[in-house]
Amino acid sequence: MTTVLTDFQTRVNEIELYFSFLEKIINENAELFFPNKRRNSKSVIDPELQKVLKAHGFLILYNLIESSIKKSIEKIYEKVSAENVLYKDVRDELKIIWIKINYKNFKDTGSEEIFRTIERMAEDSITMTFEGGKAISGNIDAKKIREFASAYGFSSRTHWSARNGNKLVSVKSKRNDLAHGVISFAECGRQHTLEDLIDTKKEVIFYMRGILRNVEQYLTSKRYLKIPIQAA
Repeated sequence: MTTVLTDFQTRVNEIELYFSFLEKIINENAELFFPNKRRNSKSVIDPELQKVLKAHGFLILYNLIESSIKKSIEKIYEKVSAENVLYKDVRDELKIIWIKINYKNFKDTGSEEIFRTIERMAEDSITMTFEGGKAISGNIDAKKIREFASAYGFSSRTHWSARNGNKLVSVKSKRNDLAHGVISFAECGRQHTLEDLIDTKKEVIFYMRGILRNVEQYLTSKRYLKIPIQAA
C-alpha cells in the first residue's frame, strides 16, 4: 500500500502546483512575459483561457479519485493472491466476488460438475485480477466508493470535515460532461469561482486520503480474512 500512498501524494503535489498557478493567474492578475521580445513583452491572460484552466481543475481532481481507488483495489487483489489465501478463509464479501469472477458459467454446467466444483472450492486458493476498466472508468464518486467498501469489507468512514466526500459527485459529473463534449471547457469554468474549486479540491484530497488510510488498515489487519488479525 506504500506505493499507492506515494502515488497519491505525488498527484496531490501536482494538483497543489496547478491550483497555485491558477491563483496567481486569477487572483494576482499574472501576465505572460516574453523575454525575447523588445516591445510589448508582457501579455495578459485572456479571461476565456482562465475559464478553460479552471475547468481543467475538475479533470485532475477526478484523475486523483479514480487512480486512487483503482490502485487500492488492485492492491487488495494483489495481497490476497500473493498470500495464497484459501476460499474457506476469506470473508464472505470476497467469496462472492471470487465466485463471480471464476464461476460465471454455472448456469451452463451440469449438476454433477457444479457439485464437484463446490466440493473443491473450500480448498481453492483465491487468485483475483481486478478488471478496473469495467468497474471504475468514469463513474467514481463517494457513493461508488461506499459500494466498493461494502463489497470488499473496508471502512468508508472518514473524518466529519470530509463531509462524506459530497463534492466527489460534482467532480465526476463535470469530468464526464467535459470528456463527452456535453459542455465546453470555457462554459464549465464560467460556472465556478476559483474559491469553489479550491473548496472542492480540499474536500476531495481530505476524503480520498481518509479512504486510502482505511484500505491500508484493512490490509495491515488482514481484514480480507474471515478471522482478521487483532491490532496490537
